[in-house]
Amino acid sequence: MTNITFSVDDDIHKKMKEHPEIKWTEILRQSIVNYLKNVEEIDVISIKDFRERLDPELLQKIEALEEQEEILFYKEAKKMEQERLNRLQDLERSSDN
Repeated sequence: MTNITFSVDDDIHKKMKEHPEIKWTEILRQSIVNYLKNVEEIDVISIKDFRERLDPELLQKIEALEEQEEILFYKEAKKMEQERLNRLQDLERSSDN
């Protein structure tokens, strides 16, 4: 297992110290695991699951596409979702600073 060091503001550290009953390393570990699951979900989501989440009107337009156009659409949608997640991560990082 790898050890990681991280920093928190002094006021947050003070509040954490007020709760010695909480296993903060476990909170962090689980938070990281859950966050990674959300990020990686994009890579494992099936086309069927993706289609079920789409607006019916958009799905109808996709179904009218040729197979190659549909594949390109899904690739572009995946790329756009990854960019969206990256922007969210950047926002989270900037709000932490």
